[in-house]
Amino acid sequence: MRVTQDRMIIKSEQGDYPVDFVGEVESVPGLINVDAETFVIIDEALVDLYGEDLSELLKHPTYRLVADEESKTLAGVGRFVDWLLENKATRSAHIVAVGGGVIQDVATFACHIYYRGIPWTFIPTTLLSQADSCIGAKSSINVLPLKNQLGVFHSPSHVVICSEFLDSLPQVEVDSGYGEIYKLALTNEGAFFDELTEALRNNGHRNPQTLTMIRNALESKRLVIEQDEHESDLRRVLNYGHSFGHALEALTHNEVPHGIAVMWGMDLINFLGVKWGLTNPEKAAQVRAVLAANTDYTITTIPSARELVDTLKRDKKVRKGVMYFAVLHDDGDLKIVPKPLDETLVAEVSEYVDGKPLFAAR
Repeated sequence: MRVTQDRMIIKSEQGDYPVDFVGEVESVPGLINVDAETFVIIDEALVDLYGEDLSELLKHPTYRLVADEESKTLAGVGRFVDWLLENKATRSAHIVAVGGGVIQDVATFACHIYYRGIPWTFIPTTLLSQADSCIGAKSSINVLPLKNQLGVFHSPSHVVICSEFLDSLPQVEVDSGYGEIYKLALTNEGAFFDELTEALRNNGHRNPQTLTMIRNALESKRLVIEQDEHESDLRRVLNYGHSFGHALEALTHNEVPHGIAVMWGMDLINFLGVKWGLTNPEKAAQVRAVLAANTDYTITTIPSARELVDTLKRDKKVRKGVMYFAVLHDDGDLKIVPKPLDETLVAEVSEYVDGKPLFAAR
C-alpha cells in the first residue's frame, strides 16, 4: 500500500485503518492493494463518469449496483452475496467498494456476514460518505419503509477520499453532504462551527475549502468513535438531527435527501431544546441562519407532528416508549436527553411544524 502525504489513522477494536486524502481520481487505483481475489462493487453511475480513471480496478470482477434505497435491503445484500458465490469468492477475498452510502452499507453488511467476515476497502464518492460515514464501522440497511433497522459494525481496512469525485455531484447532493458536516462541526463543543461558518460566507457549499472541512469533520468524528466505537454511550451524540431526520425521510418516501433531512432535524431538536431550557436560543438561531443561508431546498410537504412522533416510536433508539435525543446544550456540547414519546412531545413538535419549519415552502 502506497502511503500518501495526507493520511489519518483511525483506531478500531477490529484493527486500525488509514484514511488517505488525494485530489485526482486517476491516482486512486495506485493506492489500493489488489490481488487475484479482489472483487469490486461500484455505483453503476460512476462507471460512465470515471471508468477510464478507475480502469485498473475495474479489471477485477465488478458488481454494478443501482445506488438507491431499495438496494440497501436484505434482498439487495443477498443479490451481492449471490454474485460473490457465483464468482467463487473465498474467505481470502478482498472487496473494494466505490460509491456513496448505499454502496457502503451493502458492501459492509455483505462483508460482515460472508464467511463470518472478509476485508474491504472503501472509496467514498459522495460528500455524505466522505465527510461522515466512511469511518466508524457502522452499516445499516432498510426494512422498507423504515430506514436503517438492521446493522453491523465492520471496519474497512483502508479508506481513500478523492475530492475530484465531488465535482460531478449535483448541487442538492453537495448541500445534503454538508448536513453531516454541520452536525460534526457542532460536536465536541462546536469544534469548528465558527471556522465552517466563515468558510461558507463567500463561497457557500461549492467551496475551495471543502476538503479541509471534510478532514475537520472526520477528525471531530474520530474523537468520538475512538472512545465509543459501538455506540454504547458517547457515540449516540452523533445522532444529532437524525431521529426527526429519519422520520422525515420515511414519511416523504425518501424524497428529502438524507443530509437535508438531518439539517431539518437539527433545527427541530434545537427548537425543542430551547423549549426545554437546554439550548441557547441565540445559538439555535445562529445554526438555523447558517443552514438556511447556504441550502436552497424546499420541503414541499411537512408531515404532521403526530406522524413524526408515531414514526419515531419505531426508531431503533427508542427504549420502552422513551427516545434518547442528542440535544445541543447551553455549554455548547451535545448531550443525550431522554424524552417520552407522548402527547406532550406531540404538542411541542406541533408548535414547530405549524410555525416556521426550516426549508418549508414560502
